[in-house]
Amino acid sequence: MASARVRFIIPASERKNAGGSRSFSFQEAQEERQLNRFPSLTFARREAVSAFMHSVNGQGHGAEVLRLSGEHLQRAIQLNLAMPRSGLMPALERERGPLYGELLAGAPDAATRQRLHDDLVIVCPLLGLIAPTDLVPEYRCPVAAQIPGFGSLHQYWKGRVGMVLDRLCRGRRVFSFLPARLRALWTPKASVPEMVNVRFASRSNGGVLRTENAGAGRLAGAMIRHMVTTGSSDVTALQDWRSPVGHQYSADHSDHLEGRWDLVYVR
Repeated sequence: MASARVRFIIPASERKNAGGSRSFSFQEAQEERQLNRFPSLTFARREAVSAFMHSVNGQGHGAEVLRLSGEHLQRAIQLNLAMPRSGLMPALERERGPLYGELLAGAPDAATRQRLHDDLVIVCPLLGLIAPTDLVPEYRCPVAAQIPGFGSLHQYWKGRVGMVLDRLCRGRRVFSFLPARLRALWTPKASVPEMVNVRFASRSNGGVLRTENAGAGRLAGAMIRHMVTTGSSDVTALQDWRSPVGHQYSADHSDHLEGRWDLVYVR
């Protein structure tokens, strides 16, 4: 299955790039099919954003929801309250951080960028699922946001993104680079022939294996970029891949059963 169609599922970043076009408001962009690849989630997004904005404004729960204080809290509140009228940018350019920096490093050529547009799906704590070309505003929302009177955004999306991911991933080899909390949002069905969860780890001085969180984004970006530029997503061949800082596939820590893979790369 070396030429299998693939899907890469990646997490949104808490860090966002500023700026964007004001040709559309976010609400207007949500009504345009070419600017919103998953229109079935439009109402749910509107509901989540409304609850989120009310919590950091009139309800005064900003510190609790955003998990910030002082000047950082005030800047985040103002940024979020400006969402309805702020500039919009394609999600792949809006997201900031090591994973996205690695994906876009060196100004990828048109073919590489098109594959990223076609095959990536971004899991976002506030907006649910977004495509790389969807126009989105700048905002600040932590992964595990809890909104008083509304509940966990994680739980809210858990019952809503499954059907969309089922459709997007049907018949594909799916690579998930999600942390465990976001991975729990969706259980692949039998219509997904291969599901590959990728994890990066390092050994401590005592030999204990520890999952890497801080650097995992850059490593995920490097692996996706490798698959996109080489055109090879064969899982067996991918076991020969080495990360830029020396991670390599560990058969002892990985698992495979009937089309479900857990690949662990260790340094």
